[in-house]
Amino acid sequence: MKGIKTTIYLSDEVRRTAKKHIIDTGETLSAFIEAAIKLKLEHDKSRSGRKKLLARQKTVAIDKIIEDLEKA
Repeated sequence: MKGIKTTIYLSDEVRRTAKKHIIDTGETLSAFIEAAIKLKLEHDKSRSGRKKLLARQKTVAIDKIIEDLEKA
């Protein structure tokens, strides 16, 4: 497989977790990241992913407010 070399920056915790996973599964980091990107893109299913993400974040915030009000 020929691809373009890309540098990514991960937090230490994410890097360690991903490294352990790929060692345990025998996968390559490139294959793991490619699968994760494809899964995320499939989840968004459109170019309006940013709008969907913002809408989801608003929904989560509203749900939290409602939950807090129910507890009060």
